[in-house]
Amino acid sequence: MLSQRIVKAYLMLGQGIASDDARTILQGSIKQFESQLATLKTYQPTPAVRSALVDLEGAWKKYKPLLAAAPSKADAVEFYDVNEALQGSAHRLTVAYEGVTGAPIDHLIGIAGRQRMLSQRMAKFYFYRTWGLYDDPAHWELHLSRAHFTTVLIQIERSPLASAETKAAVARIRREWEPYQQVLFATRAPEKMRRDAPRVAELSERVLAATEELVAQLVAQAQSAPR
Repeated sequence: MLSQRIVKAYLMLGQGIASDDARTILQGSIKQFESQLATLKTYQPTPAVRSALVDLEGAWKKYKPLLAAAPSKADAVEFYDVNEALQGSAHRLTVAYEGVTGAPIDHLIGIAGRQRMLSQRMAKFYFYRTWGLYDDPAHWELHLSRAHFTTVLIQIERSPLASAETKAAVARIRREWEPYQQVLFATRAPEKMRRDAPRVAELSERVLAATEELVAQLVAQAQSAPR
């Protein structure tokens, strides 16, 4: 999620979209990424986790220097592939940790956590398009992310592990998701997309907050269950 959130904020800042919020999100996400990476390095129970951590740390070292300068269109172009590589590394590490126990609830937590990432990923691709960059690839990535997001919501809701609290959390995500997806896919006209950009920024935060609540609820459920 943080890999996508960082670029979302970077693109917002470069385009002057809710600049104060974007700056706060960018700086906070960088600090959170490094703090969480340091925490993860203290727990490396399997060779798969150790290998994935090395990969993620290497990807971050390539990525972080690009964040030092003020946002620019040229750097945003370079970010596109580097960011995808970082997200891929983070996903592989998540799967490696999930494999430590192989417990079904851990898998459910993993896919719920991926919803957080997708909420920010869709905004990232939207803001690439409002900057006139990677319009066709970003358009299709938006559609793929929406398809994945909606499919996983159904998967979580129908899971035999889904408690009443889980289903209530999914229902809240749906309420926040509906206006978000409407504005994301309202138009392909660049001027209208740019006018809607502040709304996309706002709604992406609301959907993220709802997905965070779902993950927290599932983690609490896992901690209270006998292993």
